[in-house]
Amino acid sequence: MALRSSLQAPEFNHKALVQQWHSSYQTGDFLSTLKQHWREYVLVAFQASDDQTRSERLTIKYLLSPLEHFLCNGEPEAVFQQLKEKDQPSQLCGHVFKNGEPTYSCRECATDPTCVLCMECFQTSVHKQHRYRMSTSGGGGYCDCGDAEAWKVGVFCGKHQPQSDEMEESKNPMELIPDDLIDRASVLFLATLRYTVEMLTWDHSDRLPDNLQPDGELTDNYVCMLFNDEVHTYEQVINTLQRAVSCTHKEAVDFATTVDKEGRSTVTTGSFSDCEKARNLIERYTSRHGAKALKVQVMHTAVVAHQQFALRMIQWLQNIIVQSDGLRHLFCQLSMQQQENEQSLMEILLLADTQLWKTARVQSHQLMMAGVLMDQECKKKFSIIFTRHYTNLMKAFCMDDHDHDVSIASLSVQIFTVISLARLLVAEHNLLAVIIKTFLQACEEKKNKDGKLTFERTGTQTFKRACFSLHDLKYALICKPGSGEWTDELRNSFIEGLTCFLDLLKLIEDMDQVKRQTGQHLEFEPEWEGAFNLQLKLEDNIVLFLDWCSTDRQVLIEAYNRTIEAFRCCKDIDKIKTTKIEVDEWSAKCIKYDVGSQPISIHLPVTRFLAGLHSLLGQHELYFESPDCSLVRPDPAELIEFPLRVQVMVAQSNANMWRRNGYALINQIFFYHNVKCRTEMYDRDILMLQIGASMADGNEFLIHLLYKFGLPIWAKESYDTPSGQDNSLRQTVLLAEEFLNLVVIILSERYMMGVGEVTRADIVKREVIHQLCISPLAHSELAKALPEDTNHETGLEDVVKDVANFKKATVGKGAQGGKGKYELKPEFLSSYNPYFYHYTKTDKSKSEEAQVKRKKENNESQALPPPVPPKFKPQFAPIMNLLQCDVMIYLMELILTRAAATRSRSLSETQLERILHLIGIALHEQRRAITDGNTEFDFLSKAKKDGKCIQTLLESIVNSHNFTHDSIRDLVTWTLKTLSEVRQMKNEPVSMDTVEKVSSPRDEKAKAAREKKRIAAEKRRQKIMAQMSQMQKNFIKDNSELFENTSTELFPRIDSDMDLSETDTSSLPIAVGPHRTLPGQSSPMCGMCILCQEEQEITLSNKAMVLTAFIQKSTVLALTRGNALSHGDEYDPLLMRSDLSTGSHTSSCGHMMHADCWQRFFDGILERERRRPLRFRHNFSYDIEKMEFLCPLCECISNSVIPVLPAIFPTTQASNSDSCTHLHFHDWLDGIHKTVLNSVKESEDFDDAEYQTCPLTTVTKQMAENVAQKFHSLWSCIQDPMASAGLSLEHREMLRKYSRDAYSFGLGVDPDDDNARVPIMVWNTCAFSIQSIEQILRDEGKPLFGQMSSRQSDCLRSLVRVAATYSPAINTDIVKQHCIKLLSFLFPDACKNKKFDLCVLDVDMFHYLVALVMSLPSLHLDTSVAPSNYLQLPSGGDNELHALHLVLAVHLIQILLLYDQGDCGMEVDGDYEGEALLIIYNKIHSLANIQKENPPLPWQLSVHVRKTMLPFLRCTAILFHYLTGVTAPAELSESSEESSKQEFDSLCRYLGINLHMSRLVDNHGELMDTLVTRWCKNSVLKETLSASSQPLVQYPLKINKLISLPDDYSELINKVSAFTCPKSVGDDSRAPTMCLVCGKMLCSQSYCCQTEFEGVTVGAATEHAYRCGAGAGIFLRVRECQILLLAGRTKGCFVPPPYIDAYGETDQGLRRGNPLHLCRESYDHLQKLWMSHAIPETIAHNLESNATLLTIDWQHL
Repeated sequence: MALRSSLQAPEFNHKALVQQWHSSYQTGDFLSTLKQHWREYVLVAFQASDDQTRSERLTIKYLLSPLEHFLCNGEPEAVFQQLKEKDQPSQLCGHVFKNGEPTYSCRECATDPTCVLCMECFQTSVHKQHRYRMSTSGGGGYCDCGDAEAWKVGVFCGKHQPQSDEMEESKNPMELIPDDLIDRASVLFLATLRYTVEMLTWDHSDRLPDNLQPDGELTDNYVCMLFNDEVHTYEQVINTLQRAVSCTHKEAVDFATTVDKEGRSTVTTGSFSDCEKARNLIERYTSRHGAKALKVQVMHTAVVAHQQFALRMIQWLQNIIVQSDGLRHLFCQLSMQQQENEQSLMEILLLADTQLWKTARVQSHQLMMAGVLMDQECKKKFSIIFTRHYTNLMKAFCMDDHDHDVSIASLSVQIFTVISLARLLVAEHNLLAVIIKTFLQACEEKKNKDGKLTFERTGTQTFKRACFSLHDLKYALICKPGSGEWTDELRNSFIEGLTCFLDLLKLIEDMDQVKRQTGQHLEFEPEWEGAFNLQLKLEDNIVLFLDWCSTDRQVLIEAYNRTIEAFRCCKDIDKIKTTKIEVDEWSAKCIKYDVGSQPISIHLPVTRFLAGLHSLLGQHELYFESPDCSLVRPDPAELIEFPLRVQVMVAQSNANMWRRNGYALINQIFFYHNVKCRTEMYDRDILMLQIGASMADGNEFLIHLLYKFGLPIWAKESYDTPSGQDNSLRQTVLLAEEFLNLVVIILSERYMMGVGEVTRADIVKREVIHQLCISPLAHSELAKALPEDTNHETGLEDVVKDVANFKKATVGKGAQGGKGKYELKPEFLSSYNPYFYHYTKTDKSKSEEAQVKRKKENNESQALPPPVPPKFKPQFAPIMNLLQCDVMIYLMELILTRAAATRSRSLSETQLERILHLIGIALHEQRRAITDGNTEFDFLSKAKKDGKCIQTLLESIVNSHNFTHDSIRDLVTWTLKTLSEVRQMKNEPVSMDTVEKVSSPRDEKAKAAREKKRIAAEKRRQKIMAQMSQMQKNFIKDNSELFENTSTELFPRIDSDMDLSETDTSSLPIAVGPHRTLPGQSSPMCGMCILCQEEQEITLSNKAMVLTAFIQKSTVLALTRGNALSHGDEYDPLLMRSDLSTGSHTSSCGHMMHADCWQRFFDGILERERRRPLRFRHNFSYDIEKMEFLCPLCECISNSVIPVLPAIFPTTQASNSDSCTHLHFHDWLDGIHKTVLNSVKESEDFDDAEYQTCPLTTVTKQMAENVAQKFHSLWSCIQDPMASAGLSLEHREMLRKYSRDAYSFGLGVDPDDDNARVPIMVWNTCAFSIQSIEQILRDEGKPLFGQMSSRQSDCLRSLVRVAATYSPAINTDIVKQHCIKLLSFLFPDACKNKKFDLCVLDVDMFHYLVALVMSLPSLHLDTSVAPSNYLQLPSGGDNELHALHLVLAVHLIQILLLYDQGDCGMEVDGDYEGEALLIIYNKIHSLANIQKENPPLPWQLSVHVRKTMLPFLRCTAILFHYLTGVTAPAELSESSEESSKQEFDSLCRYLGINLHMSRLVDNHGELMDTLVTRWCKNSVLKETLSASSQPLVQYPLKINKLISLPDDYSELINKVSAFTCPKSVGDDSRAPTMCLVCGKMLCSQSYCCQTEFEGVTVGAATEHAYRCGAGAGIFLRVRECQILLLAGRTKGCFVPPPYIDAYGETDQGLRRGNPLHLCRESYDHLQKLWMSHAIPETIAHNLESNATLLTIDWQHL
């Protein structure tokens, strides 16, 4: 590999080497000694070989084992065991998480969401009883069990709980280790770590360090090493490698997979020139169009070998230090010890991180976590070093091309979230300033000329990476100090960090300014998302900075003053101009600014941060007037100016004044109010306006608002007088509504900390109440509507039970479990505020509708008055003066006056509603003031001065007819009543009669009007109904014939399983044999074409009609998995195997069409597809190349059509049915035997035989005359009047079409009309579909008939009739051959030379029966003499009866041979049937030479036979019901305990067979005995019974179920976390996927496990779906918690999983993290979906309804 000399290992003496090391380690440089050994043996162990096992074996032998023996000075296992015993039990878990492993975070006790437990610790912790969040780890990180700083309570799990004696001060673990071992470990750890760091950071790719350079010259052996990045896609890398190094696609995929997983891969080996050439090609191909080239290096194989050993050395070190706490402690000290360059080895590794490839990074990080970060003292040192280099580390990460989780920067979460460490770093090492300054450096490139941030649509990767610093800032801020934990050092560092943070906020203040477009629309939509993304990342940090400020008075004062300074700086306050604005007799100086024409920004973080700080002042009783503090008092007009501008812009946008600014502004306003952003945007703006209102004079404040809204003109009394300039009237009215809305919000929104006398729980309660006032909501919907705190908690669970009741969803029949919903408790409805500031317009209207509707139903007043608001905090109490200031009273009177006027152009009902709401708030405050004895607030006296009394105005409008809504009228009444009540409290004279007189007449009048309208409406409805009734009668009278002859159903049910009315109760119906019942006389069958809407009678002479159908291969009934038929070309389907490994299933949606209508419809689809250019073709829910289409009516997936045929069975009893002409079974059997013997002509070739039916006369000549006559009559021509015209060409063509599809899709082969297997597949799909539906009915406990769905019934009827008609109608000769071949299987003596590979145990007898019944009528049919319109069909006569008898006899033999004694029920005395069966049982076991130790008892056999025969008889009953048209007995249509007990007897009677199964074999002559003997003495049967490898089929066939799943979803995740990719040694699977049919785990959606299948590259799930499910698959993607359905290679969909949380909701993607448990109803629904073969149908419907699913490459999953 690396040397010209041989790579054979030099002579190696293990013992001598260790002794040499022992003697020299104290004297010289031990690393040099080790390197002398390594330079020889590393190249031997790490040869360029793919044999990983050999390489590992040599590494242990030559390299690692000597090190362990040197360290231990004895047997390593024994020494390590001794060290382990000396260890004190660890109280820290430290389990390092693997990718996909479940983690648990307690939502009640965790310090922050990053504190997690592993599953083992969680299961034994107190947190299991708490509210917890479950998620899956991305790999890295460790369990925090035992870390006191991670948990508020429940620090230890049961496993790590310290014992009482361990609570004492623990010793230094190194003291427990012998001194000589410490000496050896010290030199060994230092040497190996130095070597590892040196080799991993070695930057010479063509040579080794001098002391590792082997003797002799290096050979010209190089490798071309390709490195991973996160820029290029898999496809780009694969295509590049195929071109550059001339490898196959599979090899390129393997290279790309290795590069992705390990970070680098050798793509070619050879001389330096060869590798250099490959490197140049790869770089050239990937650097086109300015793209970054793939990183490729040409490296010498010796360098690669030593780097591989360095990686192995890291793993070895990890393994060694976990053997003992002392060794780990020693390793930590040594790794953090300064070396010659004043840097520790860990520091060198830390700084070299971006030079390493992926695996090297991951392993070095794991070494740090297992070592340094598990030792508290070393962790502290490491954290200081990490903080010191933080800026450089982040710069390197920004320039790097690897993901954050494999960067050293990701270790910040392990350091900064430790409270004690973080506080130390903040106080002593200025952590906050370090992080923010690092981010500010990255912001430099994003600044514009005004010094504000600006983003482009194509954001750079560098800045996105820099944003990870904001996550680190959040981690650092988690360590909020309490009020008594502040130090001067901490204060100074925090203030410095805050100043840097304000610098960052100043960059965002006023960014992305917009200006109203008035002339034309914006040409280009401006970029707006970048600013909002940054806002989202900053929100938690803003909240945390405010939290820090809230805990210390001194810090708060300094922070407030610095923020005021920053505010003045970025707003240029000194340059602001003012103007005097007058409103009636009041005036104020306002800041001159027109929102409608000047630039405005929605981003005001500095202003909003100031508002947050101001709300904290009250906590420390800080006032601007306080002598003991130096707070800078801001001007309230300046404070409100900028938030007010934003409110005005939003109001103008609502008034459609910004329409020309495009979607960018609409989106900004949407997110400004959205729950994700509003807390630090909209809510802070409202808070700032409240701050301004509390600091300013009420009149001035309102004038400021009126001026900004442009409403001083509207506020004039003269505005109502019409003038010539009315263009902007509508806008002014809307702006006035928005203005009043803002005033309402400022006055009523007190549910903010620091503003109102409320708690956090009160705030959440109010949010919940108002959300539930819109409609009942599921838990997730409610949680989504609430803002999250910094720990991603909403506080919902703490309050929701107080205000709402949870109602679980009722699960409908066959439906999946639904979401439960919360409904508001009635007592909280009074808290509803229609002007709740978090309502959108839609929310407001919906909630109002819901409340008004509720009040109507309860016959209550429809008024929606304001609820009583909580008290303001003292600091904000002056806001109430707004309600009694002169301008407010003036506005109230102005609007009420306009409302009282006959006509007002500037008034809207919304304005009136809002002013009434304000009056209502004022009255609530007045009531409170009276109660509290507060005389300063006196709204009442202000409301009745100046001649205009508000009460008088209200009385004048209460009876107004101008209102369109009763709710407004009721609100006026409520206001008047409340006003009178408050005046009474103030002891003012008031007459309540006045109110009653005012309101009562209006109420009575309104009631009378409503009653009059109701009576008129009722009369009108009755008149219309009478007219419709008369029209119906006339129509029926005129078309009486039509109504007599028309059936309203697709198929008339007279002869169906539901119609029992005409059944002759004197005798039970019999479907088969000489005594069979006549089919019910039904009216002609009619059907309507869903395409042309034409209705017609279904006859052979009319146009052919068809049902849509879907034919698919199926393994649903298979008893063994993984044997799905994949190559149908050579498969002989005549004898279906008893394990039903692959069947052919046909289903139908039941919709009918004319054959020609369907053909035109399908041709249209084909033509449309042909016209579409190839490049525009895309995936559909159907594949036209596979002849698929969607039903035109229900869009159900289909790929064929089934001809709908009339009942062609004879409608009269055949003459041969008389008892005198009845042919006995033994005579029939003899005739069939003779037929078979004379029809099988064996050739000289030993394995071949010719099947040619002999003439009937050949058989009858060998019979007695009377028997011959009866046998002959079985095949005599019976003319059927229904088939007088014979099958039309159209019917024949549709039969050919369906049979061609059944053959093609059932076997997965190309269509071939002439293939001999076509009729077999028609019979097989009929049999398999019947078996499938019978199993579904049995599984659901439904009766055989009566509860079958119409689509199932219609499909089976058509299938049976097509199977019966196809054989004689299309190809009689082939059918005859199949019949002989079938019979020869049961008459082995017919083929003396040819031996069947199957015995009677290997064949499914129901498939056999269907094929025999369908082919037998053609056996002796002489086509030369039969008339052309003659159809010889199975009619349920002697032929069918005896065929059934024969097959039942074989099935009985199968059951008895395979009988496995078990619980068979209750013993029955005198069971003669059981004794007869026991005789047969002993006989056949003797013949088969099988010895049974404990033969069964007679009653056990009897019960077992009845039980196991039942499924076969049920299937047979379905077959003959649809074949003969004989009505089923009532017992088989009823679902009762009695009918289920009698089911066996009822089936036997219906099928015309003896109730005693023993009679099937007994007393039927010598021939029957001979046949039984031959079946049992078959050599294949003996092999089958003795073979232990193949499990035997047991009867009754078990109903397959999906695998059982654990109840707790975390068990499943934990199980899957141990699953590794089967194609990559030890690699975790990224998307582990479980097949729910067989339980196999797959590595899905990954290149590593893609395989070639039928010439196409497919993913593991797709390939497994073919092997396990014949193309259809149902999988659970465990980490995503979603169900994957696949059908074929190109179609699939995702459906909700069967796991739900306590609220009945699924959690796809585990986004919410609530504990999940198995929902049995949902899983049963999936079970039914699979059993009923509805997977393709479900996928088609999902693809039709969700276009995004069409873009997924399903074949790669």
